[in-house]
Amino acid sequence: MTYPAQPPTISGNNVTVAYFLNNPKYLQRLMNNLIQQRLIGDKLLSGRVDLTGSGSMLFEVGETIYSDKSSERVDALMEYPNTTVSGTPPQIASTEKWALATDISDEAIARNRWDSVNRALVKIANRIAFGFDALTLAAIGSAVTQTSAASDAWSNASADPFLDAMLAAAVSDSLNLGYSVDTFVLTPTYYARMVAAAKVIERLPREGADQPILTGNVLRIGGQTLLKSTNLPSGVNVMAVDSVNLGSIAYERLGGGYQGDPATDSGVESKVFRKESNDGVRIQVRKVAVPVIQEPGAGVKVTGA
Repeated sequence: MTYPAQPPTISGNNVTVAYFLNNPKYLQRLMNNLIQQRLIGDKLLSGRVDLTGSGSMLFEVGETIYSDKSSERVDALMEYPNTTVSGTPPQIASTEKWALATDISDEAIARNRWDSVNRALVKIANRIAFGFDALTLAAIGSAVTQTSAASDAWSNASADPFLDAMLAAAVSDSLNLGYSVDTFVLTPTYYARMVAAAKVIERLPREGADQPILTGNVLRIGGQTLLKSTNLPSGVNVMAVDSVNLGSIAYERLGGGYQGDPATDSGVESKVFRKESNDGVRIQVRKVAVPVIQEPGAGVKVTGA
């Protein structure tokens, strides 16, 4: 391989290693495709907060939407009753940079070993995706303390997984704090038990070729989105979550010529540059963010399932 690199080329339908390495935007697009298949933390914390320039934020946890005093009936010309509006002690969150790099040799590029590049990208994507996802779900699991007991273990024939999850959602909804649970997150085994439960299948529509009863692609049941993850904290198998109110992903733009936008769902940035001293090319990827749980009451754990 000569330096500087020659303009990238496409021969027929063959996309070469050099084509991707010389086109950072295409590399970033491939990276995003890999990562977005594996993340769910960004779906549970749907808010986005830009911390560029500071890297930190103050926020209140579980702030009530009501004043401290209830309203009173007031007769003509009487003074309005006064009330305080209490908050909660502020907390601070600061972004952290999670990063990995890998080197692609000139030999691999010259011999067009696309598989070596693809495998490297997959491994980096997996580490970043699962690492930050585990961090996010651990933060959620630690902050959410409300529980709802299942009526029976889901492995028993008499269990009703969907009812148990809906009753858990009702715990959060009944707080009258504006929460409305819209997502169930489950480990793969419990996801399978909910989807396969006869009582759930009976409720699914049968009309149309793309209905869940025919395709098995059950993503929404009873207005709830079902997500599965192996990153749920130990001892947590099912959670009901209001993804709108639970919290946010706070991110920071550090610059440096990286491709990608920290504000997107993946939030992963990438950079490709020549390493002349090593006869190769380096791919660096990073995610600069922090999960922020602002309303822990917007989540409920199902226990005893």
